Amino acid sequence: MYDVIVVGGGPVGMLVANELALHDVSALVLEQRGDVSEYPKAGTYHSRAIGTLARRGIVATPRQTNDHTTITSEPFQFAGYPWITVRGRTIDGAVMLGIAQADLERAITRHAESEGAHLLREMTVTSVHQEPQHVTVVATDAGGVERSFTARYVVGADGGRSIVRRSGDFAVTEYPPTMRAILGLATIPHPHQLRPGWSHTARGWTLLNLNRYGESRLIVFEFDGPVDDRSAPVTAEEYSAAIDRVVGSHVDVVEPHYLNRFSDYSRIVHNYRDGRLFVAGDAAHIHYPLGGQGLNTGIVDAVNLGWKLAAVVTGAADESLLDTYCAERQSVGQWIVDNTRVQSMLMNPASSNDPLRSVFAQMLCSSDAHDWLADKLNGTSLRHEVGGGIDPDLDGIFLPDHEVLVDGERTTVSKLLQDGRFVLLAAPRVVDELAHQVALPFTRVVAADGLPAKYPEIVVIRPDGYVAWAGNRVSVSAMIDTLRERFGLACAPVDDAVMLG
Repeated sequence: MYDVIVVGGGPVGMLVANELALHDVSALVLEQRGDVSEYPKAGTYHSRAIGTLARRGIVATPRQTNDHTTITSEPFQFAGYPWITVRGRTIDGAVMLGIAQADLERAITRHAESEGAHLLREMTVTSVHQEPQHVTVVATDAGGVERSFTARYVVGADGGRSIVRRSGDFAVTEYPPTMRAILGLATIPHPHQLRPGWSHTARGWTLLNLNRYGESRLIVFEFDGPVDDRSAPVTAEEYSAAIDRVVGSHVDVVEPHYLNRFSDYSRIVHNYRDGRLFVAGDAAHIHYPLGGQGLNTGIVDAVNLGWKLAAVVTGAADESLLDTYCAERQSVGQWIVDNTRVQSMLMNPASSNDPLRSVFAQMLCSSDAHDWLADKLNGTSLRHEVGGGIDPDLDGIFLPDHEVLVDGERTTVSKLLQDGRFVLLAAPRVVDELAHQVALPFTRVVAADGLPAKYPEIVVIRPDGYVAWAGNRVSVSAMIDTLRERFGLACAPVDDAVMLG
């Protein structure tokens, strides 16, 4: 029996597997595809997803500064309009990265397999049965042979049609489609016929990623209702006709292929956990695909769930920790569904939506409103606050990628987090005292110099990069209480009669 079975070997599933492999958890990934799909999917990654991947050593961007107050910004779109500038701390790297999903999936898979993750391809999962003490997963291999696997927990990272979600008791809210879109790859021999980037007319929108020397990626959006049959294959004639209707004139499109239809249909799962079953990524939330928000959110879902499963399976934390996964991530999924539904309304060219567009355009001229929306889209406003006397400036923030000195060597917060454990950063004198007073499982205690002077003596970082606790050595008993009560860690208590310092 495995500790964990992950159904779905895409980026989200392999990230969960990577978290488990870092702690030698017995895990198996079952993936239906025989290889990584090369077709275009998500390709834009935002600050929080980039920072999360960097804290596992999966992506890296050149370090431009050690000043955590310096901000980098990039123009972005909301509903196709150039209304937004996203921003992030320069110390954490790029605000946005363009990486083909296939390339990212390969990078994550290599990393996970190098840590010992076990991936089986061409395995089609046909049933998932949850029992009081285990879960049984039945799958058919490429030769049609049925195989059965058991595990303590099962994670569904198997997309919008997730069999894990359908097999469990996962309540959902669905929002029916109101529009239709087609994505295709094609040669555009006469680029003057169609503007690159986002372009709208009275009939809809196009998004053209122009490649003058090969195939271009072209999406056409129409807003007069969804298609009658979502599963019907798209023909080249249907695709070309939709482009001509939206543009208002003929556009030459040569040898279109990978024609894929989608809509603004949305679904959000209310409970990301059902006993021994969990869902992450598209299995938990699907929505109008704008700005790569789905995969960006799935990346953070995966790491959030993965380290918690590893802590529980290894005995470092009690099972109550697993409930915090849904508590922290479901509201983020709901936000994505909500903002993409709003974007669909803004994109609809119907004149009845003109007041909505006008209000949004004016509202986003306010720096407060703009920054709130931009930071939500980029993930940089997310905090996991603990409260209870923790340093309020640090409580629950995603800790900047500070450069620190450890044992005479320069390193960074990202590098210290790459083994997927809590990291306790403290001055050397404090670490020496802690070693005689506190036993901290699943935690790397680091004597570090170089944190900002305004920081307290002790900063505890969660495995996913957020601050779990920050304070001084006279409050170590409060730190222990927080780690035990909030994260279920099996920490040794501090004798109230013995105060450090």
